[in-house]
Amino acid sequence: MQSPFNLKELYSFTKNPRSKPTYLGYTNGFAYGFSLNALQLLVALYAIDLGFDMSKMGIIIAAPAFFMVALRLPGGAISDRFGEKVILRFSFVTLVICGVIAAYSSTLWPLIIAQLFNGASRSVYWSAGQSYISRSSPGDAGKVMGRQLSFESAGGIIGAIIAGYCAEFFDYKTAFIMASVAAIVGFSITSSLPALPRKDQVRKFLASFAPAREMLFKRSLLHAHMVAFMAASYAGLMGGLFIAFFREVGYGEGETSIIRSLNSIGLTVLAYVFGTILAKLGSRNTALIGITLTGALSIGIAASGDLPIIPIVLMTVSGMTFGSLRALYPSLAAQNSTDSQRAMALSVVSLYWAIAMLLSPLVFGFIANSTSITFALFTFGGFSIIAGLLSPLLYLYGRKGITPSTDQ
Repeated sequence: MQSPFNLKELYSFTKNPRSKPTYLGYTNGFAYGFSLNALQLLVALYAIDLGFDMSKMGIIIAAPAFFMVALRLPGGAISDRFGEKVILRFSFVTLVICGVIAAYSSTLWPLIIAQLFNGASRSVYWSAGQSYISRSSPGDAGKVMGRQLSFESAGGIIGAIIAGYCAEFFDYKTAFIMASVAAIVGFSITSSLPALPRKDQVRKFLASFAPAREMLFKRSLLHAHMVAFMAASYAGLMGGLFIAFFREVGYGEGETSIIRSLNSIGLTVLAYVFGTILAKLGSRNTALIGITLTGALSIGIAASGDLPIIPIVLMTVSGMTFGSLRALYPSLAAQNSTDSQRAMALSVVSLYWAIAMLLSPLVFGFIANSTSITFALFTFGGFSIIAGLLSPLLYLYGRKGITPSTDQ
């Protein structure tokens, strides 16, 4: 597959978008990233503006994870049985609802309800989106999935910057409505996606759940589960605690949105070249380096918050290390699943992501409220470094069969 920036290919795509389902999937990802990242940033900034403490902030940021845990497997089953477009449409509709509710919220519970719709969208979008893009270009799953993530991140960068400055120069209501309009555009793009042929498609809905139990503890997927969990632990803090940290050290809404977007720029760059990196380093080393450096960079950000430039540079680099993890776990799931079970495999691995998205804001938000935001970031950094250094053992257990007493 040629680069998505090849002018000849792009010209062909503009003439007949449906003839290039991979490119249309990239566009769909861009629209979703724009709306989702705008909403994530706005909810966090709005919660700070309303004066909520770190514990309540943690509850708001963690709220989406309740549906992210509950709907992961049903979303994968529906996608495998009825096709990815059903799920993708649902994902954009729920983002619209999230934005509208948040636009008219001024207390805790309406924001939590808005976040539940956000979680319903996030719980199913990526499994369906990654399944579709991987099937649109057979044999290039790692490359096209990394590039789709790159387009999602690019949309997120632009969406977050526009949302931040829209909130600062207009108001939060206008910014939330803008994010909802972007989701409506994404819904329109989804409707243009052509259906893809599927070998051995599951004919019964309940049969789609059959592989889930085995996949939850399948040895070849354990490494993917850990990568997903650690990536989400960082992402959960990026959606709340890091934003609160930069607001605490004196950055405004617009400046914070730029810093958040610089993190996404690092992710975008890394995701686009992920296929090459994975081929050279392998999944074991990619996970080891990504998890460990993400923890070390988080400590560096917390330690240098009062200094100019340095924490911003570290945020950008940490976006790259996070990007390696964000692209790695779905790639591992795709490599260890059949075409007819692709969405379910992605959903099962993503369930570990969802669990971390629930726990991370709550645990580290509680730590921040009891001590300080800086200490909470130090704690996460230490946890991530230890997990990264231990990750090769889980890789070897899954691939080569370390035999603990519990597995004899």
